[in-house]
Amino acid sequence: MPYNIQGQEIRLGTEPFLHNNKNYVPLRDVVEALGGTVTFDNNSKIATATIGQWTATVQMASKDVDVSGTAVTLTADPYVEDGQMLVPFDFFRDAFGYSVSVAGDTVNITNPNA
Repeated sequence: MPYNIQGQEIRLGTEPFLHNNKNYVPLRDVVEALGGTVTFDNNSKIATATIGQWTATVQMASKDVDVSGTAVTLTADPYVEDGQMLVPFDFFRDAFGYSVSVAGDTVNITNPNA
């Protein structure tokens, strides 16, 4: 399943996949494709993702995310596999305000303000 990010079809290291009936994506790969950065503490299982002026702090197995001081509740728990934080694809809608959808085999993520 490819990604369509900001109108461009791209392939990332990890394709989107279903987990517990929810589409998941790799946090770092998608954030970097959107021009942001991610730090990850494998001991605490906390990721910090920054895109533009917004920073989201995400912890494994917690739907509660801090986005630049505002509490946001995700639709499913993030989890870590092989040292990589995986998030429900709609994390980008809930945390950063992006438009997200799945069409066929493609995950679409677009900044409506760009």
